Amino acid sequence: MHGKTALIQKYYDRYASVYDNKHGVSWAGQGHNFTHYYEPFLRETIPKGSHVLELGCGTGFYTKWLVDHGCHVTAMDISHNIIECARRRCPEATYVEGDCENPKDYLDKAVVQNQFDIILGVNTFSYYPNKCEALRCYNQLLTKTGKLVILDMNGRSPLYRMMRMTGKNEMREWYSEVSQSTRSSLCKLIKEAGMQVNKLGHFAFIPNGVNQSVVSMLRPFDSLLHRIPGMCDYSMRIALVAEGSK
Repeated sequence: MHGKTALIQKYYDRYASVYDNKHGVSWAGQGHNFTHYYEPFLRETIPKGSHVLELGCGTGFYTKWLVDHGCHVTAMDISHNIIECARRRCPEATYVEGDCENPKDYLDKAVVQNQFDIILGVNTFSYYPNKCEALRCYNQLLTKTGKLVILDMNGRSPLYRMMRMTGKNEMREWYSEVSQSTRSSLCKLIKEAGMQVNKLGHFAFIPNGVNQSVVSMLRPFDSLLHRIPGMCDYSMRIALVAEGSK
């Protein structure tokens, strides 16, 4: 296991019980962004009934959405404690503990042979030290018409640089990886892995971990910034859909 991978496993095992609060899942900012940006993107991208491999499932927020959407979900995370939280939130999914950079080593062979319609990573891929190797692995796990869906931190957002400077969460250790999560870097990585990008966009200027009063204050600015040409390149999230090659 890569040194930084072990570091993140230790981090999420330690903070599993407070993950939703620490990383904004239970905050109004996340609710706003999910309603206005994340869910419309996911609903448009992931057909009902899809067989989905969810990478870095966390405490199961998106796992539950996928199941409620009618998908058959195999949810994977490197943290045992996090998986237990996800299982309590969404017991209908199948859970696998393992390194999301190389899921093939942890999945049942029968599952691998059946392959996946969708491989989804929400706020996970940007952390990977070995992004190109991970993409090559995902390409092997997709069906002929399968899609890789990434909804992640946008490395061009100035907020993450500020988080690194202030030591917010684990950003100090992981900023070098997150800063690679940009349009140009991701497109290059996808191409090198033998895949093709067919959709890429940016959205969200409101942080997930803020309360309702802050959301109400920032909502007009969020709406305004989305209408200014070129400004979305500096928003907080990048969303990408890529097709595999067989």
